[in-house]
Amino acid sequence: MGIFDKLTGKEAKAKAEAAAEEAKAVAEKAAAEAKEAAAKAREEAFNKRNEAVKEAQQLKIAAEEAAEKAAAEVKAKAEAEAVKVAEAAKKKANEKFKLAVDGDFGPKSIKAVQHILGCKEDGICGTETIKAIQKLVGAEADGIWGTQTSKALQKFLGVEADGVAGPQTFKAFQKWANKELGF
Repeated sequence: MGIFDKLTGKEAKAKAEAAAEEAKAVAEKAAAEAKEAAAKAREEAFNKRNEAVKEAQQLKIAAEEAAEKAAAEVKAKAEAEAVKVAEAAKKKANEKFKLAVDGDFGPKSIKAVQHILGCKEDGICGTETIKAIQKLVGAEADGIWGTQTSKALQKFLGVEADGVAGPQTFKAFQKWANKELGF
């Protein structure tokens, strides 16, 4: 081995070391890029998972709201149907109390009012019935039918309050009774 060979060997060694350093730098750069790409991929995966979870939560909330709305609608329909059934049953049960609106406040009209007010249904407008009517219309509940009771009844029914309970007052009273009975 001559001098020339030694120089060539040094040059080759230097070139090899430079190549090794360059390869090392390229490998480190590739590793850093791979590490960065892996981190970016993890972040994207995390974000996608979070979006999926958020979307699932929104779908769950929407489903719960839809279920609540549907339940409320079903409940409202059921309640409306129950009211209709109750009104029909009330009407049927009260059929015997339905009044002709003729202004004649006789035993049948008195029984209907007694039924509505929860009094003894005997068709006689006695003290108990008069007191119940007076309480209903806001008059002094003394059991005596007088001008004040007639006026209070007329005001309650929305007719002229002249203190004389005649056919017009009793027609209005019969209409009120029929309405209360479900007719």
